[in-house]
Amino acid sequence: MNYLVLKQRIYLVISVLTLIVLGSGYGSCTMFSDRLSDSAMVALDSFHHCQYMALSRGLGAAGRRSEQLDYADLLSRHTTAEQLVEIANTDTSRITRLWAYRILLKKADNQVFDVLKQALKDTTYVEMMSGCIGFEEPYNRAAISVYRYDGYELKLSNQLRFSLDSLIFFDYMKHYGFEDGLPIDFKPHKIYYATVIEEADKGNDAILPLLAQYKNPNDRQRINKLLKDNLKKAGECSYEACEAISNWNDPAFEWYAKAACQATIKQEYYDADEVLQLLCAYPAPWSYQILKKLLTQKGDYSYSDIAKDYLAERYKTRPIPPIFKPLYDKYMKKNT
Repeated sequence: MNYLVLKQRIYLVISVLTLIVLGSGYGSCTMFSDRLSDSAMVALDSFHHCQYMALSRGLGAAGRRSEQLDYADLLSRHTTAEQLVEIANTDTSRITRLWAYRILLKKADNQVFDVLKQALKDTTYVEMMSGCIGFEEPYNRAAISVYRYDGYELKLSNQLRFSLDSLIFFDYMKHYGFEDGLPIDFKPHKIYYATVIEEADKGNDAILPLLAQYKNPNDRQRINKLLKDNLKKAGECSYEACEAISNWNDPAFEWYAKAACQATIKQEYYDADEVLQLLCAYPAPWSYQILKKLLTQKGDYSYSDIAKDYLAERYKTRPIPPIFKPLYDKYMKKNT
């Protein structure tokens, strides 16, 4: 065989191998999209043009309905759960992936656990929109936000919800040190308790709401230490402390409610809901006086309307404490 013939054959083999590699690569890229219906492809193409993930139905000051809901409905009706899993894991658009994951959550498909597990590894930032508010979050946090936002509407089995919560607790919250607080309403399961105590003993007051849910008498001293440090740091009522006391309004924590409310109402502006939350947790002479002050307040920045709305909603479903009843009868009856 002469050299020229050998050279031609080598080139031929290389060309064939190149075509095979390219062909297989092309096939792997197109195989999945080829399996999708035209309607599903329309939905995907629409999502690919979106610059942010719409959490809420209404967006902007006018509250216009987000078209993303229509794309999601189209995608939901024209894909299988397996196709949604593949989209959620591999699509080039993170907005599209979030919507595929969100649809899987609404379908209560067990495969959503593995999708979330993979999402928690991704820290690329994505744009989010809820109502008039736009914000940016890492993809893993955005996946948790979607789960939290739809939480009460989701018809998940107890086991699936527990699995998702535990995944977030151990693979995200524990990894990041709970520095962002607790993004979902964790229940006081036994498997969390050791980590909760560990975080509390580190002085992490973000753990307060969950720690209080255990209502363990042995934790009173631990909770009081966190409340003391929290009040020193915040100088007024804090979300974490108010949530903790809402979960367990033990008499041992009344000192915090009194001190925090008295410090907060001295501020020019404050969150009246948090003050009211603590006042209602401890009906007493001191809380009566502060509540009376709120209800009778006048001026441009009065908190009286907030107080009346809060009390009206709260006492729809529970008895009015006797010590508050004179105030309720005098200032509230005409509003209910």
